[in-house]
Amino acid sequence: MALVIEDGSIVSGANSYITVANYKSWADDRGIHYLTDTKIENAIYRAMDWFERQFFIGNKANENQLLQWPRTEALIDGYYADATEIPTQVKNALYEATKVQLDGNSELENQTRKTLRERVGEIEVEYAENSENRTSTPSLSFAMNRIVRPAGQVGRV
Repeated sequence: MALVIEDGSIVSGANSYITVANYKSWADDRGIHYLTDTKIENAIYRAMDWFERQFFIGNKANENQLLQWPRTEALIDGYYADATEIPTQVKNALYEATKVQLDGNSELENQTRKTLRERVGEIEVEYAENSENRTSTPSLSFAMNRIVRPAGQVGRV
């Protein structure tokens, strides 16, 4: 299946906001290099699986659109995003989510706590104090915080 890019015009069959070439350009600008286009495309699909499950600001622009964006009433940095475009902030967040996927820290995969020590004889396990059960990815969190609803915010019904 090929990536079909949503550009804000409610593209039929859309499944991404970015192309492999878009991602490579973004990554190259940051000195990040990956091996194959196929690997990047697969990571974009997985990143989209996670991304589309988020609770975004605003409302879908059209009730029949496949993806969460474009949106109406999406206030980003004090300005409403155009309901016929995909905001740069959405693409940047998806670039970060794709990088997280490529780095092997998928937001969709089960993660285990950081183990400081294991012992086989008489079985002993020691976990890091207050360890999270997944790798922290601040760049993804920062990219997402401009386009998702704050925790505890109730949306309209």
